Amino acid sequence: MPFCALEQLNKLYDGYKRAFCVNGHNVLLLQEEGKLYIIENRCPHMDVALEYADILPGQKIRCRAHGIEFDLNSGRAGGPLADSLDCLKHYTPVYHGSSVGLDI
Repeated sequence: MPFCALEQLNKLYDGYKRAFCVNGHNVLLLQEEGKLYIIENRCPHMDVALEYADILPGQKIRCRAHGIEFDLNSGRAGGPLADSLDCLKHYTPVYHGSSVGLDI
């Protein structure tokens, strides 16, 4: 699989969040509490882009459209809709030299 670099490691920090389109897939690269995540840039509720979502303490992300919170580690939604929503789709970060990205 070919590597697609998204960002240089020295540019990452807690609170970093940036959207990318990789081979037709919209992804969101973010770092929170020292951990790097690559997720699909889409809320499973109404397909709203998560690039403007709020990052919350406890490694959570909240969609600005309807306030649904998702756990960044499990991808599961919280609250009354938790059992009816799909989880956030995760991608595995791949490190290559001084970059992080995806194998596509």
